[in-house]
Amino acid sequence: MHAIAETRWAAFSAIDALIDRIANGRQRETLACFTGDPDCALLGSGGEAAIGPAALSAFFADLYAQPYRLLLALPERRISAAGNVVWFAGEGTYRLSSGGEARPYRLTGVLERRGGQWLWQLFSGSEPFREG
Repeated sequence: MHAIAETRWAAFSAIDALIDRIANGRQRETLACFTGDPDCALLGSGGEAAIGPAALSAFFADLYAQPYRLLLALPERRISAAGNVVWFAGEGTYRLSSGGEARPYRLTGVLERRGGQWLWQLFSGSEPFREG
């Protein structure tokens, strides 16, 4: 189902907020972007799997302890909605703040509206496979 403009704007704002918090290493604010449910999850193509609040907290603590920040850009985005749930897919790039080239990145996710806020239930990021 195609999301109405207001839902699209609010959900994309929540997506951008998480990307900003990750780029700036803000642990508490990052975790507040997730539902906090026992099955809320972050999955990555490098074998990363953080399921539930404690695992998410440990994952982001480890990420933010690194001497770099993860910078994501998602210029291509699609979103759909049904009631209080949206799902989206984005194509873009990631790079490290310490330097290096931007690399392809794909992000998909599921967010749920609770108390007027869009919160992440599933974050699934990956580096797309490309031959050659």
